[in-house]
Amino acid sequence: MNAFFNKFSCWLIALRVYSLPISIMSWFVPFLYGQFDGGNFVYGIIALIGVVLVHLGANLFDDIIDYTLTKRRIDNGLQDEFNFQHGKCICLFDGSLSLKQYFIACFILFLTALIIALFFVSLWGVKLIPIIVTAAILCLLYPILGSLGFGEIIIAIIFSPLLYSGTYFVMTGKFSSAILFLSVPTGLLSVAVLHTHMLLDYKFDSKNRKITLCRLSGSQNNAYILLCLIIFSTYLSVILFSLFGYINYIYMFVLLTLPTAYTLLKVMYYHIKNPEIEIKPNIFMGSLKGLEKVDGNQRGFLMKFFIVRNLLSLFTLLLSILIVIEKCIL
Repeated sequence: MNAFFNKFSCWLIALRVYSLPISIMSWFVPFLYGQFDGGNFVYGIIALIGVVLVHLGANLFDDIIDYTLTKRRIDNGLQDEFNFQHGKCICLFDGSLSLKQYFIACFILFLTALIIALFFVSLWGVKLIPIIVTAAILCLLYPILGSLGFGEIIIAIIFSPLLYSGTYFVMTGKFSSAILFLSVPTGLLSVAVLHTHMLLDYKFDSKNRKITLCRLSGSQNNAYILLCLIIFSTYLSVILFSLFGYINYIYMFVLLTLPTAYTLLKVMYYHIKNPEIEIKPNIFMGSLKGLEKVDGNQRGFLMKFFIVRNLLSLFTLLLSILIVIEKCIL
């Protein structure tokens, strides 16, 4: 029994299950919107299963590509050793899982997701195929394009128009311009999550010559300015879409999350300009549960990552509440 749980724990680590809340939160908004527009509840849940399978499969595939390419560089004398951060590929390094097991699991996940996709195509027709094909291509190319600095852009496309439009369509059999506009701010915040992570790893990535959007910006200061622009664009998009009538004016209440956004930018500013400053938790950071169990260096990293994650969570929760208000009251 212990062996089973140890192996199960290894798979949870390898699959990076901790990253699932991002895709689940992104799915929930179009799911809720689709429900109020008469969408099929069961189809929405099946769509979630497909989203989760693709996400987990992409995580494994990303590790397979990174591990294989790095091993090739080491074998050719272009690199001295494996040097991944935050536990990436750890199950391959310690021998808990083999590369063959990674391949098999990845194949099963993608195959099951494909079966779900074909089910919806048989149900609704070929209109869904462009979304499925685009999402599949981006997921498969993510390890390569991500290493060229396009990771954030791919995340924005997958977690905004594709996921939102796809989920809504499989539930209702039609597309919605409103749900497409609502996908923009949450997509930008998903980019902010990844960009913040990369900014926290800026020095490590520079040392290992890893190409990211942060490094392409030229410096930590420029990367921070870009983060500010992403956050600013998130709220500006909501304001403009509301003023021009693309979405209901009530969605401007997501501006209530601005204190958390400001806190994130303030903490990241200190991270770059004065990392020695001790950051004290406050109510606008959201839940920081679990930080007390990690050491000082890791605690600092996790605190900043938790803040941006909590910003996305709070924004999505408030957006969901506003959908209910719009559909039931207004």
